[in-house]
Amino acid sequence: MTSKVLVTGATGLAGANICRQLIERGDAVRALARPTADTAPLVALGVEIAAGDITDAADVRRAAKGCDAAIHCAALLGGASQNMADFEAVNTRGTAHLLDAAEAEGLGRVVACSTGTFFDTTTGLDREDAPVSREPSSDPYTLTKMAAFQDVMARAERGMDVVSTHPGAIYGPSPVVSNALAITSFNRVLLSALRKRIERYLRFPVSWVYADDVANGCILALDQGVAGERYMLDGQPHDVVSIAEACNRICALAGVEHHVVDVAPSDDPELAAVFGPTLVAIAEKRDQETDVRRPLQETKTWKRLGYDPISLDEGLRRTTAWLKEIGKVS
Repeated sequence: MTSKVLVTGATGLAGANICRQLIERGDAVRALARPTADTAPLVALGVEIAAGDITDAADVRRAAKGCDAAIHCAALLGGASQNMADFEAVNTRGTAHLLDAAEAEGLGRVVACSTGTFFDTTTGLDREDAPVSREPSSDPYTLTKMAAFQDVMARAERGMDVVSTHPGAIYGPSPVVSNALAITSFNRVLLSALRKRIERYLRFPVSWVYADDVANGCILALDQGVAGERYMLDGQPHDVVSIAEACNRICALAGVEHHVVDVAPSDDPELAAVFGPTLVAIAEKRDQETDVRRPLQETKTWKRLGYDPISLDEGLRRTTAWLKEIGKVS
């Protein structure tokens, strides 16, 4: 039976690939998108566009009407701006608007896409079960996404059919090219390395995950997840490497002679000016942690969903081919 799925953040890297995969398998898709968003690629796929903003509860309610389920990807990422009010409006209240609309309109499953930066693994529990950190990174992105996650889990405890997915660092092709190469995207960093325009980057362990795998993981959570559970949509455990290392790998795979150097995070104001306060805050916290990953086959995400992402090297090869295809590298 064909379902109609509401997707928020549909022009983003994860959201656009989710829309494409849902359409390819025969679902109807409605995307909530601002009137100024680049929705033409989604329309070409067959996606219905509901004009509106995640910060407007009435817009979200109208978009949810007549849908069977929702995948919520809309988020304000951590760029140079650190206006807490903006982050709260999108990440925290926007999530509440979607959950409220889902309950009011009688939607079934809701998949809420979050982040994995605020879990406390010092207790020995894996991030799939670890508690929320009492001392998370202090940046607005982390704090507002954490508050949204807590709202999701509270509603699940009250009986709502909602699950949470937590992607790593998303990279790779997208139907919406303009957003896939936005200034805050990991694609932009990889492209800069291929163009030899980046010499250094903050050092911290990054769980790289191919965009198509994130989309597939969210759809698997939609179909097979259990209400109240969280699923970590990372890449392969052995592919947790720094941004500089990923840049060097893509250059080597593409035959580009260029090397990017790791820079240790610190309170140097220049680092915040170059990389943004959000990234510096996350880097400082992650650099102090020991990031030990279990084999994928031992995780709840694999056992419950069958989630099996491609390797970083294979993802970088495909990303390079896509960047060549769209004329960004020769």
